[in-house]
Amino acid sequence: MSEPTQLEAAEVPENNTTQNSKENEKYRVALELAFYEGQISWQMNVLFVGLNIGLGALLQKQLENLCKINISTFILSIVGIIINIYWLGTFMRNNRYYKFRMAQARKAEPEDYSLVNGNGYEFSQGKKVILGRDQDDIQQLSWMERKCSNKNAIKVSIICFLICFSLLLIWTIIKSIIKFLPHDCIA
Repeated sequence: MSEPTQLEAAEVPENNTTQNSKENEKYRVALELAFYEGQISWQMNVLFVGLNIGLGALLQKQLENLCKINISTFILSIVGIIINIYWLGTFMRNNRYYKFRMAQARKAEPEDYSLVNGNGYEFSQGKKVILGRDQDDIQQLSWMERKCSNKNAIKVSIICFLICFSLLLIWTIIKSIIKFLPHDCIA
């Protein structure tokens, strides 16, 4: 039989109405809400990555020759910027909700658990956590592991998409201006 998950371990029988069981139920619900917020965040990230891939596919043929950029490139660049601004906004909002739900779970966690509070929270903050006597029981995230979190990876991705679509928009505008200048001005 497999080991129970953190949520399964926190479950209590429905008939048990002791104060301890109510606290465990509150903790279980708080963990489920935090898990739900995490799922929603990743589903939104997948949606926006898909939209960016779709825009990239539409732009691919046009970008094979930078001299032949046209109005559709201009429009798709603006759409890309708008999509990524919305992505950044929803990512920040979902991240805020996730932090809120995790804070609720930490507050509701029974003192002897130390899963999302205590050691769990200290570890997520980059502090050294000692779980036992063996060397393998000493855990700490390195500087690189803290900086390369999933949240930071998504932020960097969004910023890269914004930069690319902005540069493409600027290039489209410059090409349009050059096209309408008298040819003796260009030489």
